[in-house]
Amino acid sequence: MFETKRLVLRKLEDGDLKDIYKMRKDPLVMRYIREPQTDIDSSLKWIAMMTEQWDDQKLGFCGVVEKSTGNFVGWCGLWRLKETNEIEVGYAIAPDCWGRGYATEAAARCLLYGFNELSLDKIVAVAFPENQASQNVMRKIGMEYMKIGTFYEQELVQFGVTKAEFEKLNSHESPADTP
Repeated sequence: MFETKRLVLRKLEDGDLKDIYKMRKDPLVMRYIREPQTDIDSSLKWIAMMTEQWDDQKLGFCGVVEKSTGNFVGWCGLWRLKETNEIEVGYAIAPDCWGRGYATEAAARCLLYGFNELSLDKIVAVAFPENQASQNVMRKIGMEYMKIGTFYEQELVQFGVTKAEFEKLNSHESPADTP
């Protein structure tokens, strides 16, 4: 579906089940997302839901795979916030891959897809106020703080970026450098 310099973002597959379940049951990965999953069937249903979302709406989370190794390193994608109907970018990377810039690289590529392929005018992201790592990703992809609001029944910070702001931020890069 999408590529960056180091990553492939593709539809989730049943073959990703082991890796997704490992991440979704990990309290470190899930601490700012939701309760860790305790059964593998939840991960299988999540894969099916993401596949259906992609087929129906061209939205959902993609598997994030390292080009150099073929290893599954997480997920990233666009999703509709139920509270506001805005499109948000979300991401989760396996702990052994933290600190490599994969979330930033994948999220920037998802923004490019949302603005260029879906013709969105604005994309947002939400995070727990204490989740500084996620907020750093948001800032690196050009998002700015908007507000604190109730999302997913939690008080979360919301960041956002418009298509014009994103294009301005990335105007200095050649097409080959674009995420």
